[in-house]
Amino acid sequence: MTTKFSEKTKLKCLLWSARHCCVCDTTCGLDIEIAHIDPKSGEDFENAIPVCYKHHAEIGRYNKEHPRGNKYRIRELKQCREQIYEKYTRHLVPPLLFYLTPRMGDSRYSQLRLPRVGFVIENHGSFLPAKFKVNIRVFLGSEELGTIVNPYYSGGILWNLNAGHTFFGNFGVPEKCVDGSEDLKIEVQVTTIDEYDRSHPLLPSCYSYVRDKGYWFTEPTSFNELKKYMA
Repeated sequence: MTTKFSEKTKLKCLLWSARHCCVCDTTCGLDIEIAHIDPKSGEDFENAIPVCYKHHAEIGRYNKEHPRGNKYRIRELKQCREQIYEKYTRHLVPPLLFYLTPRMGDSRYSQLRLPRVGFVIENHGSFLPAKFKVNIRVFLGSEELGTIVNPYYSGGILWNLNAGHTFFGNFGVPEKCVDGSEDLKIEVQVTTIDEYDRSHPLLPSCYSYVRDKGYWFTEPTSFNELKKYMA
């Protein structure tokens, strides 16, 4: 039985690809089809891929009894699709700057001390508003203490920030982080959502606390990378 994708799925595919084939990046206009990545799977959005006529025929054509060349693999098609989606939606994401405070030489939060941590996020775009979610994890030594128990900082609330605006906030870390000599680190993951409802996760940023000075500095990598070198 022939199955069909919903109009909602089709519209999202067409918007995110700007009607380009997700295999060859050709502009298709009306000559574009929404194909199944895996013909054995259903009609959900994750199994849909916008393609030109040529590649709609090719992605399902492969004779395993007489193999020549290389067939299109499911994982390959999904990665190709994501590259095209990113290419034609990334202009919808404004540049965001975020960091923890107090930072070295930053007087705006000079009185803020553990267990409170300051958080600043700025929309450096000229006209695009930003919609995003923030997820913050806390690490003490090599132990993960989990996500901040606050919907603003655990991905539960969608933030809105107009172009040129800045948000100053703060959150609390567990009391066990206040005393002791173990390294305290916080990892921030910001995921923007564009006007076509596509998510754009930014690279996670990790921050280390300098206990004797009372400020945070930014690590050049994520906690998952750092913990490889922690005792």
